[in-house]
Amino acid sequence: MSAITVAAGGAMLSSQPYPWPYHGAFDGARAALVACIDGRWRAQAQASDASDARLREVAVALRRRGGLIIAITATPPSARSQLGRPDGAAAAAAGLHADIELRAGATNAFYSSALEEVLRTQGRNDLLLAGWGLEGPVHSTMRAANDRGYECLLVPDACTPIQPDLAFAACEMVRFSGGIFGAFADSARVVEFLAQAPPNEELK
Repeated sequence: MSAITVAAGGAMLSSQPYPWPYHGAFDGARAALVACIDGRWRAQAQASDASDARLREVAVALRRRGGLIIAITATPPSARSQLGRPDGAAAAAAGLHADIELRAGATNAFYSSALEEVLRTQGRNDLLLAGWGLEGPVHSTMRAANDRGYECLLVPDACTPIQPDLAFAACEMVRFSGGIFGAFADSARVVEFLAQAPPNEELK
């Protein structure tokens, strides 16, 4: 099955539980990858290395389409004075070349961070979410983003779950919500879509 669904508005990714983005007009210049990379949520396992590699593939593919790559880490309350400062070591650990690196004050990447300011200022409303802690920071950030009106796409196999048994449940929560939280698709499908989706001339 092709990764691309073509509708009247433009190209969409064949994702679950609906083709993403819902508005049917994908434009890389309006998209951003929000990568949660707090090391406390990265399981030390071979599977984590594989998910990091997929995260990098998605980042490269999105950047080629004009997407913004944001790496964000959480900061414990005792270090709140560090909020907003970049954490290059975390991005380097993931092998991720981020355009912007931020800190948040809690598991949710929007909390006490400049994330929303960055997204609004740069006109990025369609978000891809991945990184460390599928059932923690990534899922929490996705829900917070949806509440703020962003169109969200979870890339679960580009995430590191602390409990692998919960990965399936994390996706099913998105599926059976009927799209309340957004959609999800695996990294191979996302990369294929980003490589093949035609430019949306109406947005140029």
